[in-house]
Parts: sequence; structure tokens; C-alpha cells
Amino acid sequence: MLISNLLSFLENKQKTILASLITLSTIFGQQAFSVFAFKCPCKPTINLYYGLAFGAVPALVLLIIGFAINNLTWKLIMSLRNGSDLMHKNFKLICYVLVSIMLTALVAPVTWIAVTLLNGLYYNCAMSEFLSVDRWKVFENMSPHERRDILACFPCPTMKIVEIKNFSEIRNEGNRILLFQSQVAGWLLITCVTVAGFLVVCIPRYCSPLSFLHLNYWAQYIENEAVLFQMTAKKHSQLYALKHIKRFFGFTPKEKQVKKICLPARKDWKMISGIDMFTKVEQDFCQYSLLHTWAEETTPRGHYISVDDVTVDE
Repeated sequence: MLISNLLSFLENKQKTILASLITLSTIFGQQAFSVFAFKCPCKPTINLYYGLAFGAVPALVLLIIGFAINNLTWKLIMSLRNGSDLMHKNFKLICYVLVSIMLTALVAPVTWIAVTLLNGLYYNCAMSEFLSVDRWKVFENMSPHERRDILACFPCPTMKIVEIKNFSEIRNEGNRILLFQSQVAGWLLITCVTVAGFLVVCIPRYCSPLSFLHLNYWAQYIENEAVLFQMTAKKHSQLYALKHIKRFFGFTPKEKQVKKICLPARKDWKMISGIDMFTKVEQDFCQYSLLHTWAEETTPRGHYISVDDVTVDE
């Protein structure tokens, strides 16, 4: 009973569990990047590009992957491509789907940026040369170029600047200021995303004409329909493919008693070899592959041979 309830709970919380796994994976990935891959060059200007690259590029890649792995993305794109009236008739629905896709895709990149800011390593490298030096008198007689050269070295504790008195203390204080700025920005990002996410989830439910239980039922129906459709489509495609395969070879793998097999002609092999798909999309009943086209339009030229005396180990 306990296991059944646990499985039921996990099934109902699939999206939440998936989002949690993505978040944890992103956190571990960011930490691994920081430890094994990130080495601040401690050079003016280069620091900025290097820090931004490690912070922004992985987030952009994760965002693109988030869009790519979401079936709603392709469903929306293909709906817009194949239905010109969809944009005008269902504008609100399209907006809702876009927001849903965006929320799902933003989980990983926002997590990456937030953890990056809380860690402070990338921000420290990128922004060290822009740190204000008004609190330290040792920088008063230096040119802006010299200041930037020295400030760019703050993220690298192994680099020594002998001409500045108490440089280690100044560097530690500067790094603490940069860490403070980075972590504050990280918590602000988390707060803004949390509030925005709550509003995006709350507003559609407030505007929904359905009651709470009716909305839950609708969500479960959509999920179950999708699961059952996939299962049925898999079975349907198997049966449909078996029909064409049997026409080509003369038998199917599920047949226990095979009396004879077909030897396809060389021309038959050529007709089904290739990568062409949907060879005739203008018809109501599409042909999904070259084998499908061959089975529907060609009379087999191969001949059958008996296999009564042949045994095959399975």
C-alpha cells in the first residue's frame, strides 16, 4: 500500500521532480565548471569577456536545450506552420503556451546564473577592474590604466604586487565587496524569478472559468490522453510497419511457424534504400517511408522459397 501511494505521488509530481532534477544537475554542473574549468586570466578587459562567457554562454545553451527538448515548442511551431488562421483565432492560447514553454526552458539557465552569482567567482573575475578605489589612498597617484591593471589581479591570490603596501588586505577587502555585490544580485534574481513565476501560475488560474477540481481533472485528462496516445501510436505503428515488412520479406518476427520466405529482387532493395520520408504528403494518407511506398505501389518481384527444413535459434 505504501509503495503504491509512493508511486502514485511520484507519477502526479513528474513535472516538479523533473524540474528539481534539472535544477540539481545545473547546480552540480556549475560547481564542476568553477572548480575544474574556470581560471581567471587576471588581465584587464580579458577578465570581463572571460567572466561573461562562463556566466552567459552556458545559460544560453541551457535555454536553447530547454526549448529544444520541450514537445510544446515543436507542437506550437508546426501548428503555426500548418495553420495560418491559428495566430488570429487563438492568440490567447498561443501566449499561454509560449509562457509555459518559457517557464520550463528558463529553469536551467536561471539556476545557472543564480548559482553563479551566489558563488561570486565569475562576477569577481569579470568586474574586479571596475571596482571603486575611492576608499584606498594608495591608488590616488596612479593613472586609470595602472589602477585597472592592479584591480584585474584581485581574483588571483598568487599574483604579487610588491609596490603597494598592505596589498593583500586591500585585495581581500575588494574581493569581499565583489562577493557581496554578486550575492546580492543573485538573491535579487531568485526573488524576482520566484515572484514572477508565482504570478504567471496564479493569474491564469484566477482567470480560468473552471473550478479547482475541474481544472485538476482537465490537467489529468490531458496528461493521460497524451500517455495513452503515445502507447497506442506505438502499437499502431508497429502493426502498420509489420504489414509492409511482411510484404517485403514474407514473414514477421512474431510468426512462430514460418513456412516460406520472400527473396526481394535487386530493384526492390534499391527502391526501399534511402532517407526519403513522406514521399507523397499531398495525399490524405501519407506514405511514411520508402518501404511504405514500395508496399503500397509495387507488386513484389521476388520469389518465395520454402524454409520447412531450416531451424533458427532464437
